[in-house]
Amino acid sequence: MATIAIRPKRSESASSVPSAGALEVGEIAINSADQKIYTKKSDGTVVEIANAAGGASEGFAIAVAVALG
Repeated sequence: MATIAIRPKRSESASSVPSAGALEVGEIAINSADQKIYTKKSDGTVVEIANAAGGASEGFAIAVAVALG
């Protein structure tokens, strides 16, 4: 069986947030400098879905595990 690598959009620049045009609906983007994960909603807005610094470290770990396979 072939291994499939999932490579979300990513940034290592502090305070970098993806633009709506850079993401498809449901696609995730990771900012490793800020330890945040973002996604684009069906209404076109980009939202933060996990933030390790904000007490959602478990959610961040789960999202990273899913993203990395």
